[in-house]
Order: sequence, then structure tokens, then C-alpha cells
Amino acid sequence: MNKLDKFLYKNLSPKIGKLIDKLFLTNIGKRGTNYYHNYYQNDYSFDSEKYCFIAVPKTGGWSFRRYTEKHNLPFYTFEKNALHNPVSLNCPPGKYKYVTILRNPIDRSYSEYQMNLKLNDVAARRGLINFFKTCTDARNVYCQYYSGLIGDIVDERIYNIAIKNLKNFKAIIDFDNYSADINNFLKQFNIENKEEIHENKSKYNSVSDNQAEVIKIYNYWDIKLYNEILNKKIPLEWLINF
Repeated sequence: MNKLDKFLYKNLSPKIGKLIDKLFLTNIGKRGTNYYHNYYQNDYSFDSEKYCFIAVPKTGGWSFRRYTEKHNLPFYTFEKNALHNPVSLNCPPGKYKYVTILRNPIDRSYSEYQMNLKLNDVAARRGLINFFKTCTDARNVYCQYYSGLIGDIVDERIYNIAIKNLKNFKAIIDFDNYSADINNFLKQFNIENKEEIHENKSKYNSVSDNQAEVIKIYNYWDIKLYNEILNKKIPLEWLINF
């Protein structure tokens, strides 16, 4: 990236984007920043002997990556050391080794909303419903990341691609069993670890029942995926005919 592009996407784009978001009730302000940080890339390639960590936002990805770096594990490093990228369409799971962390989609989504509130995001400031209504990249995020079709509106086709891909991942860590699952993963590399792993724990008010129901409506496909992959039982029946 040359100096002009760096200035445009790092400095100018976020400021103009925030103004547009405020005037037209959109959510395009982050696009330049995401491009600058090399997020949301789905066309990368990596050595099939390495692992690739798919870090969906607010699933404890930073803590996990610190351990892969600390122990020099054979993980692919994205350009600019980026963290939040989906499955690559050039490297299908099954032929390539992927690892991810799955968190209850209601908790994950609410945590992302709280993070955006802290960042003074225009859409988040207008409330939870407006945040999910406006931000397509905050809805059914698992399906977007695991299908590789980041930014697309999730439907049954994308859900099925995500499920198929995820079933071919080398490891899926359950956020509810975070330290134990990661320690079990580390044992594959003959690494014994006894300490608590998840370090970046945000503090905010718990999600209310009403907020949880709103999140379910906007994240139907992610909850369905989470239930199937980890054999969880978040109820969805009433949403089918919503």
C-alpha cells in the first residue's frame, strides 16, 4: 500500500465514513479502516502444512493467537498480522487446516454491540435494533466467516456452505470450555499448559431477555449453526414463522 492509499484508508476514509453514516444512517465508515488493516479478506493462500485461525470477532481470538505465537505453532500469519478474516475461497477446509472458536451467538453479538458502543459507533449509539438493522457484517457472522462469503446476506445456501466447511475444520474450540479446549489443542503439539488463557474479558451489563430475543431474530442462521455443530439447544422454533 503506497503512502497516498495509507492516508486515504487510515486517516481520511474513517472520518468521511462517519459523517456519511451520520447523515444517511448507513454503516460504511468502517470499510476503509477494514481494508487498511487487511480485514475481511477471502482470497488469501497459505501452505497446506500450516494451520489457519479463523477469528470471528468477540470470541477470544486475541488470547488464542498469543498462545500460538508464544509457542511458535505452525499457523499462517495474515498480511499486516490481521486477525479477522474468513475462510479463503482459494483454500477449502478439508484440503487446508482451519481452527476456530465458537461462542454462544447471543453473547457474541451482544459483546460486539457493546464494543461498538464503547467505540462511539454511529449505528450502535442509536440502539441495539438499529445496530443490527444497519450493520450487515454484524448479523449471522459465523455463516459469513465460515462460508468465506463475507459481506453477503446469509441465506440457506450460505448456511449450508458454512456448515460443510466447519465440519472439515481441524479444531473447533467451545468458548464455554475455553481454557480446557485450548489446552487440549496445545497437547497435539506436546505443550502442557495449566494457566487461565482468556485474558481480554470485557465488562458490561448483562444482556436482557428482550435484547436476547432481538439478537435471535437477526442471527437465526448463526444460532442454527451453533446448535448443530456444538449440539447446543438455543430455542429457535418460534422464529421460523416470524
